Amino acid sequence: MSSQFVDYIKILGKGRNGSRSLTEQEAEDAMSLILEHQVAPEQMGAFWMLIRIREETVEEAAGFTRAIRKLIAKQHQISIKVDLDWPAYAGKRNELPWFLLAAFALSQSGIKTVMHGHSFDEDARIYVDSIINWLELPIMKSLQEAEEQLHNHNFAYIPLGVISPELSDLMNLKRLLGLRSPVNTVVRMMNPMGATHSVHGVFHTSYDELHIETAKLLKDQSVLVFRGGNGEAEVNPERDVSLGLLKDQDVTWSQCPKASSQHIRQKDNLDFTRLVRHWTGERMDEFGELAVIQTMAAVLGMVTDESNATRNLEYAHRIWKARNTQKMLG
Repeated sequence: MSSQFVDYIKILGKGRNGSRSLTEQEAEDAMSLILEHQVAPEQMGAFWMLIRIREETVEEAAGFTRAIRKLIAKQHQISIKVDLDWPAYAGKRNELPWFLLAAFALSQSGIKTVMHGHSFDEDARIYVDSIINWLELPIMKSLQEAEEQLHNHNFAYIPLGVISPELSDLMNLKRLLGLRSPVNTVVRMMNPMGATHSVHGVFHTSYDELHIETAKLLKDQSVLVFRGGNGEAEVNPERDVSLGLLKDQDVTWSQCPKASSQHIRQKDNLDFTRLVRHWTGERMDEFGELAVIQTMAAVLGMVTDESNATRNLEYAHRIWKARNTQKMLG
């Protein structure tokens, strides 16, 4: 048990008039103690739920993320240049994860993409790792293996437990506490391999601003945030989507108008073969086509610094048309 950590619990829990949020430095120090296994389970539960009641602040999210990045840098030496960081932690429940095909196509075009995520077996959601396993594609067992995979194929999927067993354990507290914690936010922000660009999907609209402002405080170079399908970084073609883009401390917001005027989701048909048939061109999926192209266009706007939405859509169509339909990894 950490006597130092008690002070952070007191800061958060001294009642309506006595409590306050943590400073960025306090949040970093608290997360460091947690990651170093210096915090008792009772302390950790109290800490996360006190923050959960009011939700994390920008300063807290930045401090937590900074501590995680320092731990990863200490434990792993990254020597390869990564273009795109793509966290995938939400899981899909009323459609398939079409953003995975968007990531494959972008990687085939030369964009080195790292996707990382975590799954909960008891949830009625489709997580990325289940699709990758079903496709019999490799799941990385180390960041060094991920570097080799990126060198050969421009795409690597890394489970959170490989990046940090400590973070994986923290994510699994959701099972015990019944509620998400700020860990769900910061794993999306950690960018474990230091990619130049990062795309974040969020579920609640208020979190897009939290992610953007936190990335700005962390002085991240290039971050795209939007409310995605079921919380994943996938543009939902059935609704207007607000895109938040951070570029070198400048934040801009733009609108991605819905591409479909009617509901075209097949929430009662979550057959994985729909993904394969759409990729090979055997059978075009109406929802999948729009989700893939719009998601690619949004990401390409960030990567290429192109603000014209029409040109980004045209570029996305060209990349999709040029994909190798015989295999998903280049």
